[in-house]
Amino acid sequence: MRRPGGPAASQVRLFLTHLAEVGFHGSPRFHRLDAQGREVLDFLDGDVAVEPYPDWVADADLLLSIAALQRELHHASAGFELPPGMRWPTRRLPAGARGNLVCHADLCLENVVVRAGRAAAFIDFDLATPASPLFDIAVAARHWIPLRDPVDIADARADTDLAGRFRAFADAHDLAAAQREQVIGLLAEFLDQALDNTRRRATPASRRCGPTGTRTRTGGPGPGWTGTGGSWSATPAECHQATGRDWTP
Repeated sequence: MRRPGGPAASQVRLFLTHLAEVGFHGSPRFHRLDAQGREVLDFLDGDVAVEPYPDWVADADLLLSIAALQRELHHASAGFELPPGMRWPTRRLPAGARGNLVCHADLCLENVVVRAGRAAAFIDFDLATPASPLFDIAVAARHWIPLRDPVDIADARADTDLAGRFRAFADAHDLAAAQREQVIGLLAEFLDQALDNTRRRATPASRRCGPTGTRTRTGGPGPGWTGTGGSWSATPAECHQATGRDWTP
C-alpha cells in the first residue's frame, strides 16, 4: 500500500524497520518511498472496525488478544533508539505518561487489524512516540473496553460488564493494583488535557496560529488582518497561551 507520511514519518519508518528486524509481525513493514514521496508499506489483510462498529468489537477474546499483541509490541520496542541527531517531534503528554519506550499511542478500533476474531496487527503508527507503556495501555483501554459512560457507547459493548473488561485487560498485561490505578489516572489526565487543548484551539488567538505563530489567510481583510503578506497577526506568546505549544522561532 502507498500513503503519505505523518509528522514523524522519518522516525516511524526507522521504528517499523526495527520492529521487522526483531521479528515482530504485528505491524506493516516499510519498504521505500515512491516517486511521489509516498511510503510503500505492506498491506495487512484482515478486518478493521469502523463506525457503526460491528458486534464483534465486544468479543472478550478479541480484547485479550489486543493486550497480548500490545505486550509483544512493547517487548519488541525495547532497545530502539533513533540515530544521533534525530529526535521525535514534541508531543504534549501527561507528566506521568512520559517514558523512553516507543509506543503506538493510538490503538483505537480503526488501528487494529483483526483476523479470525483475534488481533493480528496494529496499523497507522503516525502518533508513535516515546512514552510509558502504561500510557499506551490507557489509550487502548479507553477505546477498546471502552472506558466511558455506557450512555455514550453506541455498539454491543454497551451491554457488557465494562469493569470486568478492564480487569481482564489489566490481567492480560499482568498489571499490579498500583499500576491499574496509574492507568486510570493517566487516562483521566490525558482526557482533561485533550479537553483543555480543544478549548484553547477554540479561542480567536488559536485560530490565528500557524507554524510560526501566524497563518495565511485568504478572502481579503478581516479581524486580525495585518495587511502584509496575507497573514493573521498573532504573536508566538499568544499562540502558546491559546494552544499550549511553543511557537518561538
